Amino acid sequence: MNLILMTLVILFSLVKGDWRNWEKYYPTMLFMSLSAFIYEFISHSNYHLWELNPDLIFNRMIVHFTNNLIVNPLVVLTFLSNYPSILKKKITYFLKWTLTFLLIEWGGHQLGMLSYHNGWHFGWSSLFVIIMFPMIRLHHINKLRALILSVIFAVFYLVIFNYI
Repeated sequence: MNLILMTLVILFSLVKGDWRNWEKYYPTMLFMSLSAFIYEFISHSNYHLWELNPDLIFNRMIVHFTNNLIVNPLVVLTFLSNYPSILKKKITYFLKWTLTFLLIEWGGHQLGMLSYHNGWHFGWSSLFVIIMFPMIRLHHINKLRALILSVIFAVFYLVIFNYI
């Protein structure tokens, strides 16, 4: 299932992504990837809140690496490539991406591709995704502000889930 999801994301990004200008999105692609790896580092040292589960093809490490190095950056590329300029369309765009992302997560959870632990649940994921897409856009247009807000949100989650 992980291979299917990764393949679909790659194909979607090939069709909808602005590959001619990928360098424009590259810093934010790295931001997303690094954020995911920081979560993995912190949770590996303590405990996971959510876990991407292995399947018949990919072991746990490969699942995390493909997600952090392929899926997440391509989601960022595709999301930013098609970002609208009109306010009403921006709101619709955020809603569409958020609902799609959450639907995929819900399906992944139902299929056992993703599991929740230590108080994390779909509601927390929903809040996270609602914050994530605006943060991706903010990082693209104002990196410093996005980094500062990311630290604030990270500390919030670290406190709420007893990491610190």
